[in-house]
Amino acid sequence: MAGSLCKYLRFMGYDCISANDMPPGNSREDTIILNIAKAEHRYILTQDSELARRGEGIAIRLISSDLGDQISQLVSAGLISPRIRLTRCSRCNALLMKGPGINPVNPFAPDDETLMHCPICYRQYWEGTHTRNMRVRLEEMTGNCEKG
Repeated sequence: MAGSLCKYLRFMGYDCISANDMPPGNSREDTIILNIAKAEHRYILTQDSELARRGEGIAIRLISSDLGDQISQLVSAGLISPRIRLTRCSRCNALLMKGPGINPVNPFAPDDETLMHCPICYRQYWEGTHTRNMRVRLEEMTGNCEKG
């Protein structure tokens, strides 16, 4: 339910699991999420008031569906520092590694040491226009100035 937030948190370097990654249609999904959060000492970020109530102490009810408002809420609560770090894969959450990995280098990627790859899903990341645009968007959402 907070897939965009999860993606941004991963870009900020936070270890996140998304409910969107779970198989759909499980009537016990909330219980499974609560059990994972307790076992792995994670917070649950949700707009579901019932899940937030059940997860008292480990669940945070997101008060808005707007990504900027959600990030601002987490910053205000002191839970995150809004800075793009490019240390985790935005798709699968794995820690990124230096270099191009096994895939051919994307023709738009730089030829320098900033190229990173995911060892699980093989996506490539680098400091380019997209990263700069995310930094600007994050600054606009939070009002914080981020240094590269």
